[in-house]
Amino acid sequence: MKANSPLKTSSILAALATALMAGGCSKSGDAVPAANTPEQAAASLDQTFAGAPPAVRDNVAAASDALRRRDYEKAVVTLHQAQKAEGVTLQQGIAIHNSSVLLEGELIKGIERGDPRAKAAYELLRRSKRN
Repeated sequence: MKANSPLKTSSILAALATALMAGGCSKSGDAVPAANTPEQAAASLDQTFAGAPPAVRDNVAAASDALRRRDYEKAVVTLHQAQKAEGVTLQQGIAIHNSSVLLEGELIKGIERGDPRAKAAYELLRRSKRN
């Protein structure tokens, strides 16, 4: 029997986490849909943070832009900063989490294709999770 690589295992875990978040309980209108593409994740962030304070909204806009452009390292940094921002609501936190899960999956796919930018961003993501 062939053992799964750590990257494939991480991909499976990321997919499961996304499925669990999408299937969770919430009040009607409060749900933050799980994103399937970086563009959807960016749109969800933009929509969810539309009423946030300007400094937080600007940071999230930078994260959205980085997701759309596949600027992996900037996406990791700005999503981490948004997660640490004061006053983040539950829905905003879920949108950040969903975007982070999607980003991690994209990074793993990039690593499997041999993309050095994805590998560097994944290492940055791993370090940021420790803090």
